[in-house]
Amino acid sequence: MRRTQRFGLVCALTAMAAACGGPKPKDDQDPDGDGTSGPKTVTSAPPAVREGFSADSKAEFDKGVAALGGEAPNFKEAAEAFEKATAGSPKFQAGWLNLAYAYERLGRYSDAVSAYRKLVALSVIDARVSLALGRSLLLAGEPELAITEFESVLRKDDSSLQARNNLAAAYLAKGDADTALRYVKEVLAVQPKNVPAVVNLGLLYLRQKKLDLAQLMFEKALGYDDKDARARNNLGLTYYAKNTLPLAVLEWRKAIGLDPTMDDARLNLAAVYLDYLHYEAALEQFRAVRARFPKNYQAMVGEANSLYGTGDYEGAVKLYEDSLAIDARNTEVLLRAGKIFEEQLAKPGRALEFYEKFIAVENPPADAPIRATVQFLKQMRDNPPPKAPEGDAPAGDAPAGDAPAAPEGEATPAAAAPAGDAPAAVPAATDAGAAPADAAAPAGDAKPAAAPTGT
Repeated sequence: MRRTQRFGLVCALTAMAAACGGPKPKDDQDPDGDGTSGPKTVTSAPPAVREGFSADSKAEFDKGVAALGGEAPNFKEAAEAFEKATAGSPKFQAGWLNLAYAYERLGRYSDAVSAYRKLVALSVIDARVSLALGRSLLLAGEPELAITEFESVLRKDDSSLQARNNLAAAYLAKGDADTALRYVKEVLAVQPKNVPAVVNLGLLYLRQKKLDLAQLMFEKALGYDDKDARARNNLGLTYYAKNTLPLAVLEWRKAIGLDPTMDDARLNLAAVYLDYLHYEAALEQFRAVRARFPKNYQAMVGEANSLYGTGDYEGAVKLYEDSLAIDARNTEVLLRAGKIFEEQLAKPGRALEFYEKFIAVENPPADAPIRATVQFLKQMRDNPPPKAPEGDAPAGDAPAGDAPAAPEGEATPAAAAPAGDAPAAVPAATDAGAAPADAAAPAGDAKPAAAPTGT
């Protein structure tokens, strides 16, 4: 099966949105630039996030907290519980905080923004909430609004390295390398071993195709913190750009081992597997992403491509159709779905629907083979051949020439990968479940609050 496009790979910016939890112990390493050793499990909410709940809301809140516990948190169940808690007690601040966190982990970044804004409306004035709000805006593909939040933190605290790291990430996502570099340098001038700043500097070099310098920065970051999954992912991208594929795959596997929720690394690894027709291995990675983010557009199309490769045409076309609800203009998906209906599922009427949508979006030349195929299928639909009398012909294959003609070539849809530093891909998806360009996973998740003690 010939493939016409590849997946784009995913860079991971290291935006430092602060954790919305309580204080954390000091450590010799300070990758976040906030005087702590980086994100850890928290046991309390910020001081302002403590009041405003009923007994019923508290019970739902506790269900949500329980769903977040353990090695395999159930973010969907947690979000549903926190939704009930805040619906019953609209001023339940800790409920809104945890709801925002659960939404973010589900890839519902726009919903997370709304929840964080509820906290702001309830007069929760805390830099960590502002940073978390900015982080969600950045992940939702709104770098300008994210910059506004990060700058507001910096105006109040000019020493905030987290805000500067966040601003570097936002400007890099926006494509303003010069401003991003300025903020990176400001962080490194104060803290030369700040891992997020070093990673962002590496990404700047990667964007500029200065691959040796990019590799040096990512290796330096790992020298300071060998458990930084984003540095691993981006080192893998650098190896990929250098055409050193085995080392790229190794780094992505290491990143996943360090952080099983590192979806950037999973998508990158799956993209390579798919490109080399290793469908089962690609399927495993795409499904791991969709287990957390069912509407992740890259993973949806990637899984459909993998299912097509394994011969599961019903499963593939179902996912293609679901992905078109997110991006109805992906011509590769339209063409592939049409070919499955025509060639594998023997449903020429359904194939015609997709081919006509393809023509409406792509507007191919008048002599393009797809137009002849559409014309033929219309004729078959409008003038079906007469049915032969029963018993006149034995059952079996249709005579040669009765099957509709297929368009030339075999196009495989590429997932809508974020714009990055890897092979070309179609435009990025716009749903909330898809990762924004070059900022799929800023470091420093906002952490949930533990059960409040007030009433």
